[in-house]
Amino acid sequence: MKVLSLSEVKNNLSKLVDQVEKIQEEITITRNGRPAAVIVSPDEYEGWKETIAIRSDKEFMREIHQGLKALKKK
Repeated sequence: MKVLSLSEVKNNLSKLVDQVEKIQEEITITRNGRPAAVIVSPDEYEGWKETIAIRSDKEFMREIHQGLKALKKK
């Protein structure tokens, strides 16, 4: 993951968006030396949203944990 200051991102935004799009690179943007935002590809973002939705489904997660326990017993 690349880490850049906000001023660096402002000066190179088009190039950075190309990098994120082409090689799925994540870029952390800092402001005053602290992380302020992250640029990720749409595919990465959608994957995160799907993961959050799955993990928020308590019944589904219970089933996953039961399945994992059953596998460990074998």
